[in-house]
Amino acid sequence: MKMCKNMLFVIFLLGFSFSWGYLPEEGNVTANVGPYFFKTNFKEASTKAGAPLMPGIGLIVNGDVSDHGSLEVAMFHLNKRYLRTDGDFSISELSQVIHITMGYKWWLSRYLSTSLALYSAYPMGNVRVVHNNFPTGTELPTSARDTTEYGFDLALQTQVWRGEKFDVVSEARYSISVTSRDHEEADHYGVFLGLRYLVQEKNPQKPTAEDKKNNTKK
Repeated sequence: MKMCKNMLFVIFLLGFSFSWGYLPEEGNVTANVGPYFFKTNFKEASTKAGAPLMPGIGLIVNGDVSDHGSLEVAMFHLNKRYLRTDGDFSISELSQVIHITMGYKWWLSRYLSTSLALYSAYPMGNVRVVHNNFPTGTELPTSARDTTEYGFDLALQTQVWRGEKFDVVSEARYSISVTSRDHEEADHYGVFLGLRYLVQEKNPQKPTAEDKKNNTKK
């Protein structure tokens, strides 16, 4: 947790110090792709099961509906851990997950935005038990074995660097599971680092400030 806080602090400093912000405009479509470093929020201090920082990959697509709001669709591929406890016993299971969100982004400034989305997650592949101290035959299943998991995603994004074709963005995310089982830890949080590309622009031929200046001289 301390490492994540330090990463966010550095990212925000860079974002506000060295970049020109993105200006949303109705009709624009942007795509963000990059790694997502996350961990499941294991709040149970009594268990020996760990939740290490895990790498994933994400794609976030935004369609601007105004100069202060965008529709957002995102997809993440994760190797996620789940923890379930019963008294002194606990079990932690790992599964590949496709995590899909649909929501809305609010632009607080050119540099800073926040979003709220509904997610559905789909565990797939084999489930691997990474920790289990239940007596044989009494293990409790986790959400790693469910067909679908639902919840909400909260995110705060800032721009780290702005280029001619690509921008670099960072985003802190927290996912709240609303379908977790009894006595289960299934929320996760992390940092997404992405390249943002303008896929579609409403006014691709709009004049720049320099063009306007030259036209005025004429």
